Amino acid sequence: MQLPHKSIVYAIITGIILCYNGILQAQTLNLFDAVNKTLSNYPLIKQREAQLASSKAHITTVNDERLPSLKLMDEVNYGIANSVPGAYFPMGNIPSTSGSIFKSQNGDPSTGSVGISYLDWPVFTFGYYSARTKEAKANMATQQSVLNSEKYLLTNNIITLYLDWLKKYRLLQVETENLSRSETILNAIRANVNSGLKPGVDSSTAVATYAHDRMAYLQANNDYQNDLIAIATFTGSGTIHIEPDTTIVSNGFPDAGNQLQTNDSININHPILDFYQKQYEQQLARNKSIARSYMPKLSLQGAGWLRASSISPQEGYSANLAKGIEYSRSNYLFGAVLSLNLFDIKHRYDKIQEGRYEADSRKYALETQQLGLNQLLQQTNSAYATEMQKLKEFPAELQAARDAYNQQSALYKAGLNTLIDVTNALYVLKQTETDYVLAQDELLQLLYQKAALSNQTNIFLEKFKR
Repeated sequence: MQLPHKSIVYAIITGIILCYNGILQAQTLNLFDAVNKTLSNYPLIKQREAQLASSKAHITTVNDERLPSLKLMDEVNYGIANSVPGAYFPMGNIPSTSGSIFKSQNGDPSTGSVGISYLDWPVFTFGYYSARTKEAKANMATQQSVLNSEKYLLTNNIITLYLDWLKKYRLLQVETENLSRSETILNAIRANVNSGLKPGVDSSTAVATYAHDRMAYLQANNDYQNDLIAIATFTGSGTIHIEPDTTIVSNGFPDAGNQLQTNDSININHPILDFYQKQYEQQLARNKSIARSYMPKLSLQGAGWLRASSISPQEGYSANLAKGIEYSRSNYLFGAVLSLNLFDIKHRYDKIQEGRYEADSRKYALETQQLGLNQLLQQTNSAYATEMQKLKEFPAELQAARDAYNQQSALYKAGLNTLIDVTNALYVLKQTETDYVLAQDELLQLLYQKAALSNQTNIFLEKFKR
């Protein structure tokens, strides 16, 4: 059999390699998707959602406390029955034997049975049940605010991490381009040295410069990989073959700031402030519930019971113990009970005072957070305006640095300057590119901070949505 031509084999191998590289090619992960994946997969959010569901179920539990209590009991006994007149406090573990039957101790056994139905229904509690329901709803509102604040903080963490990842990706590109330029200079110098056009010291200097740039590239790559692993962990991507979306940088991201309606103060609906507000409201609801718990309670009570005993007033102890199983007497009793513990008045006062201090503490915590966030918002607005002005100067500076490098390279090839001049121009160009990336990152961070403090994170994320 004739083997296929070499060119065909090479074409097949090349096709396989290209397909394989296409599979391994990194996928772009934009910030909008990164945030949504994190909020969907992160265990802490699922924990808070479960706590919120529990607080909702607790409202039903509290409402069901209004239902009456109806207890049914039935028992059959065998033993002896002796008692003496007199009263004592019940101690819970002493069986009840009613009435003195004979003048002396009697060891004859007897049987008895009792069936009881007992109803207890607190129908009027002077607002206690209503206060308990309001407290349960306030607790649910607090749990909702906890969930919202956790989502806010987690969103803040992933956005900050993503922007840092984007910055390090672009810094890695700067180092890659700088290393490529350094390698080009090194190869050109080696050719000139080998041909005797340049002194050997230029080659040694170029080697040292290239080695320095190579180490800077390796460090930049390591920093990028660390953020890449963190992003993959947060989003639950299960792979590190992803890279950040640089579209926002190339599309003029500063315009996104014009869409934000930034205020001079933090709105009370801000997730962080709302958490403290809900804690304060929950404490106020708890104080009312405590106050109502010491109010009187009006209950309807009812009971019905059947009794049987093998001891009768006529026959005394009967040898037929089966008589103690067949019910022979019945009774019922209904009543309305108004109960109030007068000595709880002091306890009520102590509890209410304690609750008031706790409410004041949470109110001051809310005010402290509001002051801090308002200060941060004003500082962010000022820093953003300054950074915008600084960023406008960078394009001209960057173009000048590139022109200077190209001119120095051309002069060096023509033998009109030294390698030091080229190296200095290369350093200035790299530093300018690095500063430009850092300035854009700073502006992005400030832009997000403005959006987060103004509770407009969604508007910010829309700029990163494809």
